[in-house]
Amino acid sequence: MSDVREPDSPRSAADPVEPQAVHREEPLTRHVPVAPGQDILELRIHGVANTPPHHVLDLPVDEVVQTDGDGLGSFWVPTPEADARDREPTTGDMRDRAVPAGDPHEIRNDVRREAYSWGAMSRLGRLPFGGVLGVVGTVATRVMWAAIVPFGLANAGYWARRIPDALREPAAGRIAPDPSAALTRVFALFLSLLFTTTTATIALSTIGTRCMGPAMGETISVCARIPDELYWLARMDHGDRLGWLSLVSVVAVAVLVLIAHSGSVKFESRVSALMAGETGASTEGPVLRRPGFWTRRTGTGTLYSHLAAALGLLSALMLWTSERTAWAAAPGFAVVMVATWIVALRTDDDGVQVTAPRWKPRAAFALLVAGLVVWIGAWVALARAASPAQAPQLIGIEATPGLLVVALTGIASAALVWRRARRPGPALTVLWLLPPVVATACTAVATLAAPGGQPLPLAVRAALLTVAVVALAVPAVWAVARRRATGSRAEGWGGAGPGVFLLLSTTAAAIFSSLAVVGVQWYLRSAPTGVVVPESRGGLFVEVMADAAPGETVPVPPVYTEFGASVAVVVAVSLILLVTLVAPAGVDAVRSGTLWIPPAADTSGPSRGPGARAARAAGRGHPGVRAGDIIDPDMLTPAAGRALHARQLAAMSHRSELAVSALAVASWVALVATVPLAVSPRDLGVPAELVLPGFLGDPSGLFAVPVWLTALAVPMLGTLAVALVASALAGAVANDTRPWGLLWDVLCFLPRSAHPFGPPSYAERAVPEVRGRVDAWLTAVDVDDEAYREAVARHRRVVLSAHSIGGVIAAAVVLIRSGNPVDRQAPADGRIGLLTYGVQLRPYFGRFFPELLGPAALGLPPVGPPAWSGDPWKDDDVELPADPGSRPNLRGLLVPGDATETGERAGSPAWINLWRRTDFLGFPVVGYESNDIDRGAEEVDRSAYLFEIALHGGYPRTTAYQEAFDEVVSRMDRP
Repeated sequence: MSDVREPDSPRSAADPVEPQAVHREEPLTRHVPVAPGQDILELRIHGVANTPPHHVLDLPVDEVVQTDGDGLGSFWVPTPEADARDREPTTGDMRDRAVPAGDPHEIRNDVRREAYSWGAMSRLGRLPFGGVLGVVGTVATRVMWAAIVPFGLANAGYWARRIPDALREPAAGRIAPDPSAALTRVFALFLSLLFTTTTATIALSTIGTRCMGPAMGETISVCARIPDELYWLARMDHGDRLGWLSLVSVVAVAVLVLIAHSGSVKFESRVSALMAGETGASTEGPVLRRPGFWTRRTGTGTLYSHLAAALGLLSALMLWTSERTAWAAAPGFAVVMVATWIVALRTDDDGVQVTAPRWKPRAAFALLVAGLVVWIGAWVALARAASPAQAPQLIGIEATPGLLVVALTGIASAALVWRRARRPGPALTVLWLLPPVVATACTAVATLAAPGGQPLPLAVRAALLTVAVVALAVPAVWAVARRRATGSRAEGWGGAGPGVFLLLSTTAAAIFSSLAVVGVQWYLRSAPTGVVVPESRGGLFVEVMADAAPGETVPVPPVYTEFGASVAVVVAVSLILLVTLVAPAGVDAVRSGTLWIPPAADTSGPSRGPGARAARAAGRGHPGVRAGDIIDPDMLTPAAGRALHARQLAAMSHRSELAVSALAVASWVALVATVPLAVSPRDLGVPAELVLPGFLGDPSGLFAVPVWLTALAVPMLGTLAVALVASALAGAVANDTRPWGLLWDVLCFLPRSAHPFGPPSYAERAVPEVRGRVDAWLTAVDVDDEAYREAVARHRRVVLSAHSIGGVIAAAVVLIRSGNPVDRQAPADGRIGLLTYGVQLRPYFGRFFPELLGPAALGLPPVGPPAWSGDPWKDDDVELPADPGSRPNLRGLLVPGDATETGERAGSPAWINLWRRTDFLGFPVVGYESNDIDRGAEEVDRSAYLFEIALHGGYPRTTAYQEAFDEVVSRMDRP
């Protein structure tokens, strides 16, 4: 879903300006008045990758001017000189025109062409005062951005669930929360707790206890990398040291909040009540049409609850040691339980913004104060305690991360079947709670229970672990068995979308936690070892034998090594997947024939010139050959062969849903495997002679990890660390863009409704901002004379020209505008047209988020999953019944004319979608056969000097674009 820049046209080939150069902190604006007769606004909206405005308008950088906006969102037009040059001649004399007829830069005389630039909203952002640290601070910020990707996946899981109808009671807050939404928010809270536990493990366990604990007798230097400036901590008592080091976790969570909100402060706060549609609107129809959908959703109550839970858990981890019972941590766990209750009580689960009762944010703030008091109380209790003779065992830190991952896996497993229920009731809600509750409880009892100081019998603990695994497996098995159920084929991953996103989120969070803990361990023990020192200097030496194994010098809870081992599973599955997806191309390479994939139906192209001949040559195939047939490649022209090869590569990339499903399966297997490994054979009471060879028991007696797994996990994590740092450095060099830009931009489209630390939503500004520009144009606010303004407004029309994910923004604008009309505005029916190209509305967004952009919301036929081999869309799943869906829908809103008695409108919508088979991210929105919306764009870039196959970009330069624009205008109502 990116804007892949095609070769520049001759008019912009010499442009040396980088994409981000046009985004200034305080950009200069220039008023360019609307010329008389310009009644149609062509508003171009780019996709992701922060395409600069001059590329969107296909002009040199010095021929565009900003008319409104700031450094994050802005509107641009050609300069008056460039605009005059590119317009059609006003007389019949065609000899003196600067732009020949049919040139892609030609502008109709009744059109005002503008570009909306929004990419900086999701790509730019800095931590306050981060510039003081220079490159180090920049790289650290990029790494923290990567750390909040699991939070973004949790938000995606929230919007992939089945969203209930908007049926609300008059009194605010009286409606009960949706069960799946409440569980997703609890899932998000547990992600925050896992992050807190990870930082506590590094600060309190690895550094504060292992490296700075009491050392007597023979010692070797294994923590010499700790700077001398921290020696004052080593000379403290253990309790005082843990109190000071707990500040590391508090600061880490605070930095995470600042980074998550650094990109949202500037644009989330600009949404006005008028543009967001919070005034007296209907709640009927698609979710994106409901009032207040694009306003800030998490609120301070959720943020306070997450912070309070982090403080409560931190205090519990500080006090739950071998010297104190678990009851000492009870106040901290009580804060966590209350925070869980508060986040589950949100009531905007149907997409309608709700004014929460005053007691909710107040209760959350009171809980934050309570969490702060509990944390300070834990610090004081540790400071007053006598210093232990030997380093205590931090039971909470060793047990909590594994239990949190089991709980997260349980919620994700249950989420695989959430969409099976049309109307979840109390009984079904209890069933959804069973996997996380049963699995976590059984694992906790098997791991921690020791009545009378003795572990539970082996048979009992084995039975508990078996029940935990079965509880996680039942919903997964049910989801696989019912993947072909009625209605599920038209939904992503057979209706298991929420579970897929949450499984990926859990795996990513577990791997990032492992990367942090094991990475610090490796860093500390990588100093030269084996040198026996006579005495401990500053306490930064560990009492171990000089020939101790590397993993025993600075031990960490082995559960993190188990998390790291999941990287090996993911890598193995990725390699298998890569081979599977490349197999069709490999078969084509060795066999005598090749798979024929035809061009898009109804493909338009230039009628004359070298571009016309090249386009015809690229699309030429064998007479009578159908999609999926095997043809002789020697009978293809070179141009047709290159085009066919590009179509085959694009077909492989269209199988991304299958790739993600394989990763989800690998994630589930890796996560469930951590349950039986969470208890060591020694702790199970197994005699030493019966312990399997190759298992390394931790001195804590809580965990055991196979030696081969440890040896495999460390290099895997090292490889991941190198890749993460490389992406962070790449982001630092590339003008402050965030790492993993494509994934980031897709996650940033969705409102931040589940996790308050997730990536900010650029759509929360972009959609209302575009909607505001549309309203301003259609109401002619640029005309000073009020009487004349009404006459001008009656003739005004808008064509939203959107590329890639910009098409999702344009669709959201049409929907939210219809459901939230502006006062004193004339009806918008028939005055807005849509021209999309390179979009993923039907097979990606429509399948992954059915309630937001599915067939019912778009008014389009459903589509099933892609095929594993050959042309992935050769059948187009025509057997799936069309769902008339809710009214109104996007297609219906774009059909001009008055509604009939049934509420429907006759005729074709003012919507044309361009796509090409060589586009690896572009799809039709209705189907692969001829229809009234989809049109094929030529597969040869006619503006390039050399022969180039067009891929995901360059649509506005095609003849098909010009023809499609004229057709959209002709379909709109005219006064």
